Amino acid sequence: MKILTLDIETSPNLAHVWAAYKQNVSSKQMLRDTTILSYAGKFLDSKKMYYEDCRKNDEVTLLGSLNELLDEADMIVGHNITGFDMPKIRGRSLVHSLSPPSPYKEVDTLRTARKEFGFSINTLEHIAKMLGCSAQKSSHKEFPGHELWLGCEAGNIKAWNEMKKYNIQDVYVTEEVYLRMRPYMRQHPNVGVFHLNEDPTCPKCGSSNLQKRGTARTNTQDYQRYQCQECGGWARGRYTTRDKTLRHGVAVNDVG
Repeated sequence: MKILTLDIETSPNLAHVWAAYKQNVSSKQMLRDTTILSYAGKFLDSKKMYYEDCRKNDEVTLLGSLNELLDEADMIVGHNITGFDMPKIRGRSLVHSLSPPSPYKEVDTLRTARKEFGFSINTLEHIAKMLGCSAQKSSHKEFPGHELWLGCEAGNIKAWNEMKKYNIQDVYVTEEVYLRMRPYMRQHPNVGVFHLNEDPTCPKCGSSNLQKRGTARTNTQDYQRYQCQECGGWARGRYTTRDKTLRHGVAVNDVG
């Protein structure tokens, strides 16, 4: 399974507004919609980093190479990727009449953090610090906050170099956070189906180094339970271990 960790950077919207807070911006007030400035991506278990920005190429060319990268992936990982990155990519691709890449799974570390963990703050920076990740977000101190985007729009080479560093570093941080979270992800796409093994494989990381650990029980059946000795995640077999002669002895609640 080809797992791509991805992060994009976009330009800000431009609009006429009359106040700083609680504004409803109409389409007539909008001067310019957001565009994709750059992207960075890395396949799991590969050292190669993909990066491209719009300094040399227009957005159509950038999206073309980005969609080619997405076309290679079976799964995309990102922080807020379901709520931000992928909708932006699809929206801008639609504007330019580009064909969509082949279907892929999405794993959003922000949604996972909100659903599975009780962190006080769910930003990528905070989670990486909480988990003691070796990779930490770039602070782009020379161009703090919004100044980085203003510098890039002005064509400042130093700002663009800082943006590239910032974009790439987010990928490294997200990948590490994802790997730390993965054993806890109950809805993780099944990586095991991409491995042609006779022995059971971990649905989270694909390892066949599984240890039998008791029985998993549903309302009506028993299944062999496993713990992965590589990532630590839990799984169960697909076929019941309960003898046919004993299945009739199980009753379920009457909800009628």
